[in-house]
Amino acid sequence: MRLSRSVKMALAVATGLALTLAISPSTASAAGGASSAAPAPAAGTSQATWHLSDYEQRACLPANVSNFTYFVGFVAGSWSTPLHVDMHGLPEGTDYGLPVPIPPGSNGDRYVGIAWVAMTLPPLDFGEYRAEMTLSDGVVTQRMPIVIKIQERWGCGL
Repeated sequence: MRLSRSVKMALAVATGLALTLAISPSTASAAGGASSAAPAPAAGTSQATWHLSDYEQRACLPANVSNFTYFVGFVAGSWSTPLHVDMHGLPEGTDYGLPVPIPPGSNGDRYVGIAWVAMTLPPLDFGEYRAEMTLSDGVVTQRMPIVIKIQERWGCGL
């Protein structure tokens, strides 16, 4: 059965919302994910009051077919200027749109999925493709690693 693009987007959003509600600092830490507090900056560097989780996100997808997927940046803390989202290193031919800048806000110490990037990947050969999502407040840029694993079938638990 082939799903329309709008149905795929609706499923992606529903899944992402469920993940956003399910992930908190305590569950992320227990799973080996992001910690509940932003790391201390090195001496003499600018200190951000927000933190993009640097927990590696993965998508494990079938080879040689076009695939729809998305990645979500989880942010804790507060920011007084808009956060700009960007993607780097995606496979050539990937079709995606960046969200509008995220307005100033605060999530306290809870990581919340606020940076969503949906995409359609072109048919890809078997292998791992590395990319990253970046968020920037104009002074500080933080990165989240992404791995797109192209394999025989869907699922990262293979």
